[in-house]
Amino acid sequence: MIDPHGRLRNKSESIRCIVNPAAGAGRAGAGVSRLKRALDRTFEQWDVVLTEGQGHASVLATEAVEEGLDIVAAVGGDGTCHEVVNGMFDGKVNRSRRTVFSVIPWGTGSDLARTLEIPTRVEDALWIASTGMTLLADVGYATLLDRDGGDLSRCFINSASFGASGDVVQRVNSGSKRFGGRASFLKATLSSLVNYRPVDVSIKWGSEANSGEWQGELLSGFVLNGGWCGGGMRLTKMTSMFDGNLDLFVLPSMPAVSSIMNSWKLFGARIGTVKGVEQHHPEWVEVASNSGESMLLELDGEQPGTLPAKLEILPGALQVRGGWLRSPVHSLQ
Repeated sequence: MIDPHGRLRNKSESIRCIVNPAAGAGRAGAGVSRLKRALDRTFEQWDVVLTEGQGHASVLATEAVEEGLDIVAAVGGDGTCHEVVNGMFDGKVNRSRRTVFSVIPWGTGSDLARTLEIPTRVEDALWIASTGMTLLADVGYATLLDRDGGDLSRCFINSASFGASGDVVQRVNSGSKRFGGRASFLKATLSSLVNYRPVDVSIKWGSEANSGEWQGELLSGFVLNGGWCGGGMRLTKMTSMFDGNLDLFVLPSMPAVSSIMNSWKLFGARIGTVKGVEQHHPEWVEVASNSGESMLLELDGEQPGTLPAKLEILPGALQVRGGWLRSPVHSLQ
């Protein structure tokens, strides 16, 4: 894929890179000049815009779609991707199904970039944005409560979680990220497993194939669209962004020692070997706290609000460009 003697510039497509300068502990902002030089070698039609605060990436993404840009690239981590994707949608409706979404990973987590198989080196990531495979991917859609108790709806491209996993994200977002994503998430995971107090919850799910319900004290719940979450966790190798379903994982309450001993399985695609774990493949999931205790919902590394929530799939809702050498689309037969 990479030509060692030079890469041809993309002459047929325009790209806008939406940069979160705070991503990667400020590394994204410091690398803007490098990004521009690499863009000029890769695309003939390009521009770069910088976000100015929370939510601004969504505004910039909406503008890019309305202006008819061919490619909108999120430059940052999973939170930046989350905002850009939300700017490309109006509720459940894609503002322009012809616009392609891509990622230039420069953040703490970058779990979505792992799923899309996009390399971390900016020049290589732009080469993927220029020449990579384009596929129609599923997108998640969540309805929940905002921090003030009002109704809120958000898309999520990669993951949603609650319980101890949400506590991990809160610790990561409120702490220092200067040692990188994997170290930040690992430290926060161990702290949460020791200190988190499980909450009694009710989880319902359904699809054409099956439906069910789970109630009890929860350690963590994950609702995945992508293959990675939590700064490098790969719960299983069986998730797909192209199958029209979500992947639900329910981890019941367990002693702190057991949760710590099992934590490596969350990074090694072996969550199915943890005693008591439930795995389901639904089109929608509903979650509520039975105790009335507030519980934050994490969406793509952000925590916009709390339970109760409904999460559902929007099949084939967004064109994404990734670095796959072979199509990752799984047969639904």
